[in-house]
Amino acid sequence: MAVGQNLFSNRHFQWIDVPSPGPEQYQALASVLGMPEAIIENCLNPDYLPHVESYESTRFVIMRMPEPYTDSKADTVQELTTKVALFINDGKVYTVHRIAQLNCLARIAKVLAEVEKAGKAEEIETNNLLGLLFEEMADGFENPLTQLEASMEKFEENIFNHKRSKALLQEGYYIKRKASAYRKVLKYSLDILTKLAAKQELWQDSRDKLERNLFYADDVFENTQGLLNLHLSIASQRTNEASFRTNEIMRVLTVLTIFFLPLNFIAGVFGMNFTHIPGLQNEWGFWLSMGLMLVISLALFLYIAVKGWLSPVETNVNLRK
Repeated sequence: MAVGQNLFSNRHFQWIDVPSPGPEQYQALASVLGMPEAIIENCLNPDYLPHVESYESTRFVIMRMPEPYTDSKADTVQELTTKVALFINDGKVYTVHRIAQLNCLARIAKVLAEVEKAGKAEEIETNNLLGLLFEEMADGFENPLTQLEASMEKFEENIFNHKRSKALLQEGYYIKRKASAYRKVLKYSLDILTKLAAKQELWQDSRDKLERNLFYADDVFENTQGLLNLHLSIASQRTNEASFRTNEIMRVLTVLTIFFLPLNFIAGVFGMNFTHIPGLQNEWGFWLSMGLMLVISLALFLYIAVKGWLSPVETNVNLRK
C-alpha cells in the first residue's frame, strides 16, 4: 500500500506527506525507514517538544506549528501548537501529522508546484524544503503573538482603569501561560534550526523571524508577569486600607470605652441596694459623685493625650495620592 501522498519529487528527493496515519501507515513507514514501529508511533506523542535526532541513516525532526483551530482558553504547548514529524532518509522526506489538512504544508506544496511549473524543480533540494518548513513555522507564530500582545495591552488598560476582578486575574494568567508556551516552542525550534543548519547563513531569514517572535513572546511574558504582580499589589493595598479603617474605628471605640468604664463603676457602686452606703444621705452626695466623675474623666483625657492615643495612626496606604 502507499505510505502517503506524494507532494513533490525531483532527482534530489521525494516529499511524501502522511496525514492522520493509522496502524497500516505506521507499519509501512517502519518498513520503508528501517525503524521500529514504536518509534514511528511515538512521533505524534503530544508531549514532544521540537527536537532533532538520528536513528541509523534516518534523521528524525519534530517541529511544532501553531494550531489552526485553537480554543480561546487554550494555554498549553499541546493545545496551541500541532506537531509535524519529519523523517529524512535515502532521498525521501516524510511529513507525519495528526491533522488531515495542514494549511502550512498545503502552502509549501503550492510554492513547489509553481517552481515546478516554472521549470526550476531540479534546483530544489532537501534543505530548501526544510527552509520552507521553518519559514512557515516562523510566519505562523506572528499572528498569534500579535493577538496575545493586544490581549496583554487590554489587560494592562483594565488594571489601570480599576477593573479588578477574579475574571481579570484569570485573563492575566491565561496570557502569561500562552506566552510561556509560545516562547518554549520558539526556543526549542531555534535550537533544532541551529543543529540542522550546515552553515550559519542557512535559513537566516527563518532564524531572524524566530528570534524576533521569541523576543515578542518574552516581552509579553515579562510584561504580563509585572502586571499580575501590580494587580495583586493593588488588591493587597486595598485590603490593607480596609483593615486600617476597621482598626481606626476600633481604636476610637476603645478610647471612648476607657472614659465610660470608671464612670459606670462609680454609678454602679452608688446604685447598689444597700441601706448604709457612705455619702448616700449627704445632701451634696450627687454633686460630689459628679465632680469625681469629672475629675476622673479629665485625668483620663490628659493621660490619653500625653500617650498620643487621640492622634490618628499613620499608615502607608496611600492609594489615592
